[in-house]
Amino acid sequence: MSGAGKSAAAQIFAEHGFCAINCDKEARKTIAHPLCAEAVKSVFPEAYTGGEFDKIKMARLVFSDSEKLKRYEKIVFPYITYYIINYILRQAEKGVRNFLLDAPALFQSGADDLCGEIIAITADKKTCARRITERDAISEADAFLRLNSQPGANFYRERAAHFIENDSGFESFRKKVAEVIKKTGKK
Repeated sequence: MSGAGKSAAAQIFAEHGFCAINCDKEARKTIAHPLCAEAVKSVFPEAYTGGEFDKIKMARLVFSDSEKLKRYEKIVFPYITYYIINYILRQAEKGVRNFLLDAPALFQSGADDLCGEIIAITADKKTCARRITERDAISEADAFLRLNSQPGANFYRERAAHFIENDSGFESFRKKVAEVIKKTGKK
């Protein structure tokens, strides 16, 4: 879930020797790639201002219309997955063996097929919305628009080998993540 604490958990995993891959960051790079940008622009020209991709406009377009979201995902997910796989391969060549995907759309993109174990991190929607508005400097309405376009907590719980609820303080969350790290172990 957006705002649930995936990136905070990824940072904790990184502190324990995992190579944490921020898929949102990779997505932003991917959108800037000329082939992907041209494909997005041809379908969603209204998401560009002065020739530049406008993330806020795109978010409002796709998070308010499930069909547009599916079209957008169909364009960008193959590019993002390609870059993630290549990054993993380059790191593996350097001897890295433990990876964690910080992926808000893991299942929607099909990137769950790359994972040995799934860790779901959820929080109640109100908490997620507060975190999103603080993190992304967007309105609460835009945060709920994003959250309402995503599957609910049960969707993630049902698909995960490990589950962390992040509705309490950071130290409690850190302990829960450390417990999961112990269970998964480094391979």
